[in-house]
Amino acid sequence: MKQNKKRLLQSLLVNDICWAIAAPFVYVARRLALSRENYTQRKTEDENIALSEKLFFKQEVKNGLFKGLQFNHIKPTGSSVYAKLLGSYELELEPVLKNLLTQNFTHLVNVGCDEGYYAVGIARVLHGINVIAFDCNKMAQEKCRELAALNNVQQQVAVKDCFAENEIAGIKDGSKTLFIIDCEGCEDNIITHTLLTDFATSSFIIELHYQQAPEILEKLQHMFSPTHSITLVKALSDHERILQYRFTELEGLSYKQKEFILTERNNYMEWFIAVPLQ
Repeated sequence: MKQNKKRLLQSLLVNDICWAIAAPFVYVARRLALSRENYTQRKTEDENIALSEKLFFKQEVKNGLFKGLQFNHIKPTGSSVYAKLLGSYELELEPVLKNLLTQNFTHLVNVGCDEGYYAVGIARVLHGINVIAFDCNKMAQEKCRELAALNNVQQQVAVKDCFAENEIAGIKDGSKTLFIIDCEGCEDNIITHTLLTDFATSSFIIELHYQQAPEILEKLQHMFSPTHSITLVKALSDHERILQYRFTELEGLSYKQKEFILTERNNYMEWFIAVPLQ
């Protein structure tokens, strides 16, 4: 009986006259379904924002290496602020950074600084370090300056436009210089033989974007291997973060609520860590 009804409906819908009559109603039904879905998504997002704002009402980083870093509603231009306020953002790098920062660098060159999470965060950790922060995004530059001022390290952080090697020509001791590079695929243009010759004794953390530069790893391994020890750090997927991270602030939250706070990226990603050979 059910099959007969289904066939009858299908035969009516393929009939031109019947479809001409039914089409406007089908269109309205689809539009209503889409509006309902959009409303539900907006409502869920509004609820997640309200929850996150309540959790992070102090607007400062709660955990990790940059604990206490003040944000005061300064939003990143290319990532979620809530992972940064929690202290989970790129947590895979924290052991690497902790180890490197024991070397008491005098200079940090941060290419792709965005709002200044690393530039300002490291300036707070290493008092007296000179930070040169580059970003092609004018809004990111403004936010980085604002974040530096908010955290009272504006004298240590110089914010520049797109990276240019002449801007770091004044650095005399490469062995006391750390590079953190995250430029969404332009690593190929930043890491040149000239740069590596001038800074052969510097340490590098380079975020690899395989979608934009699929052969970048092979190139960097070839360039760095004569002078540096190389390590690759794999980024966790958002799903892995949700399952593995055990922050007090996340206790009692649903999977979707954790996802809203912890989400960083969906693409496979690695960091290239290069430390000078002894």
